[in-house]
Amino acid sequence: MYADLDFFLALLKADDWLKKRAEEIYRKNYKEIWTSAITLQEIMLYAIREGRNPSEYVERLLGLVKVKETVITIEMCLGVTDLINKHKFNFFDAFHAMACEGDAIISSDKIYDRIGLERIKLEERRD
Repeated sequence: MYADLDFFLALLKADDWLKKRAEEIYRKNYKEIWTSAITLQEIMLYAIREGRNPSEYVERLLGLVKVKETVITIEMCLGVTDLINKHKFNFFDAFHAMACEGDAIISSDKIYDRIGLERIKLEERRD
């Protein structure tokens, strides 16, 4: 299972509306969850924007899951531009869609549903 940024923010922030569900998913699946170096870039940008120490966020993320090296190829970039142009993905969501290698993606972003990626919904359940 691939996880994008909102999963990690829900786990790492003190208060997040997705925290309970993220913790539940993590508890049940932590051995299977992975992410890419793209998520590390995105979490660093988030930390800088929030006036936080990016090293702290990166170290905490690295303590949660395996991070696979991400080779950005020409083919990946072409796929990303296709997702942006045809499906209105934002920059990072498009890269996550390509980097997940067809694996299920843990996210609250419904945009992945548009292209048929299996999404493990991070939105809290309404039990």
